[in-house]
Amino acid sequence: MRRALAVAAALLATSGAAAAEPPRRVASLNLTADELLVEMLPPERLVAVTRWADDADMSAVAGRVPPGAVRLPRADLERLLALRSDLVVVSEYTDADFLRLLEKSGLRHHRMRGLDTLAGIRAAILDLGRAMGTEGAAARIVHRYDAVLGELAQRLDGASRPRVLYWADPHTAGAGTAIGSLVEAGGGTNVAREMGLSGIVPLAGERAFGADPDVFLVTLGSGASAALRRHPLLSRTRAVREGRVVEMPNRLLVALSDRAADAAWWLASRLHPARVAETTPPQGLR
Repeated sequence: MRRALAVAAALLATSGAAAAEPPRRVASLNLTADELLVEMLPPERLVAVTRWADDADMSAVAGRVPPGAVRLPRADLERLLALRSDLVVVSEYTDADFLRLLEKSGLRHHRMRGLDTLAGIRAAILDLGRAMGTEGAAARIVHRYDAVLGELAQRLDGASRPRVLYWADPHTAGAGTAIGSLVEAGGGTNVAREMGLSGIVPLAGERAFGADPDVFLVTLGSGASAALRRHPLLSRTRAVREGRVVEMPNRLLVALSDRAADAAWWLASRLHPARVAETTPPQGLR
């Protein structure tokens, strides 16, 4: 690692004013940036993405990532230096130890923040566009994002809001979480937030049973739905007995890019099918 830092120092010594120029070789260390940079950058400027970018269960851009971009299995400073990256995109969820190392290296990096709310995601997209020198591309992405959420809000105006509890056996998502924001944008009330919970936290089965949600939200294929049906208490809730367990594809549930709008639309189609019949936004909004 000392060798990597020494190489970084040498690169910085020759960079000079180039640091102020739009980056030409961009490396992404988070899936949100993977999805956005595929939309924003010419293929030759994107030199690295995460290994999740090609996973259709996780990524909205699977099959569209430039073949020349290296797929990084983990954050690797030496690999980033070898790729001659002139900007590394991280997020507020990037490992703190690696962030400290990155800062010591002197490599330029852009940190995406505010990804726990829909408004924060919107601002982060525009901020990323400024960092890339691709403000026009970011504005186009946000225009679609706003259009989808605006149409959804119109359709849900005046609708009653079912009480939704995200369940990950045994974790849930309270206030200050992207999943909580998704529930609310999709036309539900976040039960965990009602209970005074914040962040992604464990929730005892007894408390979940006492909350008596109208709907459980779980990840498709995670086994959480089966766990609910086996649980000695939660299997007796109205939601489970009456089949109101919504299994959401993981690529939507974890979306922190402009695809969060599509995730909200999908969830609304399950919670309010009379108002939102389609699982994806109409063609004119895509």
